[in-house]
Amino acid sequence: MKLLIIHSSILFADILYLHLLLTRKKSIKYALVMFIINYLIIVVGYILCYTFLKDTIFDKYTALILGCTLMFYIYLVFEESILKKIFTMFTLWVFSYIILIISSYIMNFFYIKDFDSYKNFVIFLRVFIQLSFIPIICLYFRQPYKEMIKLVSNSLINIISFYSMVIFLFLVNYYEIYYYKRINFYGLFNNLLSIGIIILSYIIIFIAIWSANRNIELEYKIKFIDTQIELQKQNYKTLNESIENYNAFKHDIRHHLLAIKSIIDAKNYKVASEYVDKFTESEACQNVGVLCKNFTVDSILKYYMRIAMNNNIDFNVNLNIPEDINIDNIDLSVVLGNCTQNAIEACKNIIDDRKKYINIKAEIKGFQLVVKIKNSFNGHVKKECDTLKTIKNGEGHGIGLSNVRNITEKYNGYFNIKYNDNEFEVNIIMNYN
Repeated sequence: MKLLIIHSSILFADILYLHLLLTRKKSIKYALVMFIINYLIIVVGYILCYTFLKDTIFDKYTALILGCTLMFYIYLVFEESILKKIFTMFTLWVFSYIILIISSYIMNFFYIKDFDSYKNFVIFLRVFIQLSFIPIICLYFRQPYKEMIKLVSNSLINIISFYSMVIFLFLVNYYEIYYYKRINFYGLFNNLLSIGIIILSYIIIFIAIWSANRNIELEYKIKFIDTQIELQKQNYKTLNESIENYNAFKHDIRHHLLAIKSIIDAKNYKVASEYVDKFTESEACQNVGVLCKNFTVDSILKYYMRIAMNNNIDFNVNLNIPEDINIDNIDLSVVLGNCTQNAIEACKNIIDDRKKYINIKAEIKGFQLVVKIKNSFNGHVKKECDTLKTIKNGEGHGIGLSNVRNITEKYNGYFNIKYNDNEFEVNIIMNYN
């Protein structure tokens, strides 16, 4: 029973760490119910192992085997991929086991003769150290770890997940667990060296992941800078065309007015009305004016407006975004570019006679940029983790909005998606104060 209490206290500490470092996809109530069920399974498993496997070779690994049942808990409660969850869980176990070894060496300095007292002090120190790290993780490691683990590639997470499992099994097999035998000072230097190498290897892993994510982020920004340059080129080209059309319009306006006057003088009012209608529908009168004062947003949405018009999509915008706003232009490009492109692709997939439309509204409220984008779509979606995909010809086509979600989190904002059978809506709030 004492060992059960000991393992339970360690389990509670590990669960706290998991909730700090991973993103919960279920409610607190759901997570609590799942934990209680998982904990009861562990308790029943421990009683059965204690009854039938005591003093056998498997007794030493009882805690490890039962601890692995946590995989079901983290699979149901957290939203990261299973390998990212496994890496996080085994990394926490490695961290906890290193604390166990260090705690054992610390207690050896006090020369406690009674072995039961020695075990109690070791476990108390171990749990105390683990709980003491919680404020540090909350303040300095929680958000960076979530961002890092979210962007790490699948190939890299495969390697580091396997590495974390191997390191943990090495620690379990190489060091005697404290309730079997005191950890003595013999080989202290080698043991501490091994622990130091393990800690250093994790530091190198995290630096490598951070560097890889940084390179991905830079490549992504370069891509959007190139896109922004192309959009500006298109905008300047359109502006030049508008100037040329205006000059041509100015040159021809006198002839049009004379023609209209002649038709009216002849009292052929119907023909005059048709002439005016045709004149107002001409390309010279269809040039898009300034959508908003922010040049980045104006360029992007003009670009996609032309694409929408070419695909018979009603494109309506209501924008109130100032020229100077404390949001990075690249981030604005990512948010509005991705959302608008996704909306156009969704409209293209509509094959029936329903109206194709995109409505974009953006305004400033206090120190927040509020964006709402609505578009028609065929109602078919496929959800994979936190990514939505349209369904076309049996295959998934990305409406992935994970980059938009990351940017809204960067600005401590709000990101929400909702949809019904024929309309898709994205709501975004970004704080810029």
